[in-house]
Amino acid sequence: MLPTTISTWLYAEAPGEESVYPQVIGHGAPSSTRFQAVYWRCVAVFFASLARHDDAAARLLYTNVNRVPTVDGHDLAAFLDRLGVEVVTLPYTFQPPEGYFGAWRNQFYVFDVARHLAGLLVDDAVGMVLDSDCVWARGPVRMAAMTRRHGALTYDLGLPDGGDQNGLSLDDMAALYADLDGVPPEAPPPYIGGELIAATGDVLRQLDARVDTLWAEMLRRHRAGRPKFNEEAQALSYLYHALGVAYGTANPYLRRIWTTLLKGDDARGPDLDLTLWHVPGEKRFGLRRLFTEAMDTASPFWTLDGEAWREHTAGRIGLPKRSLAKLASDLPVALRDKLR
Repeated sequence: MLPTTISTWLYAEAPGEESVYPQVIGHGAPSSTRFQAVYWRCVAVFFASLARHDDAAARLLYTNVNRVPTVDGHDLAAFLDRLGVEVVTLPYTFQPPEGYFGAWRNQFYVFDVARHLAGLLVDDAVGMVLDSDCVWARGPVRMAAMTRRHGALTYDLGLPDGGDQNGLSLDDMAALYADLDGVPPEAPPPYIGGELIAATGDVLRQLDARVDTLWAEMLRRHRAGRPKFNEEAQALSYLYHALGVAYGTANPYLRRIWTTLLKGDDARGPDLDLTLWHVPGEKRFGLRRLFTEAMDTASPFWTLDGEAWREHTAGRIGLPKRSLAKLASDLPVALRDKLR
């Protein structure tokens, strides 16, 4: 069987190209070392949790930095090397111009990542690109098999009719599709979450073949002040639609789970059965605590196995519900960051 390639990415913004990242309040400018350390901890936990369940997948970290830093006194370059992670330094060619959209200016970097993967993989090999604030609860074998079956997996976020996601509703997206294709879609298209790109080499190349034309059109629309895809997930949703990729095939394996104090808590018992937990609200909380454990080979992160490991790790990130102990740990951090 062809190996699966698992990757995540970290694009470090420089002064002058910064945008807004609401989940990392209180950590300075996005170009600061303190801000970027939040994401480096996520990268470490992402690959450490993968290593707990899988020895076969190739592991790639895509980044624009020349040197993986030391964080909290830990040499992350050495740590990632021990986990078998190859660091790929990649420039950002799809960076939107200033003023394109107010937040997450780094998100279109995934198109550079997907392009690189498309050049690496043979037709039937599987490549996955994930946000770094994901934790592997199980290995990727079943996901890889389903990716080969469908050609690609897509995570349908379940955005309701009339719901707005980063400046576009489903009706807005349908109108854009009609503009781009010359015909309206048969039904309002779903919003496909950008936390996952999982596809065979063949489908990655099909996606990549359409990206340059789509991106040029988005830039033209931006200059003209016309509606456009504001972030990568909206653009990916359209590309999947254009290729006829099935919707929601990743939903049995992955969920975006909100465990934050202010945004609300939608964690639930069945989340424990997933392969991947995407917990964007835990960057400053549970994922930071898991990072501390991952740096200690004697910690429960490395000494527990199976269901005991899952139960412990899930508790750290508020699954299936936030414990009183976690609340007591999270609240002072949230208040301190808000004041800062």
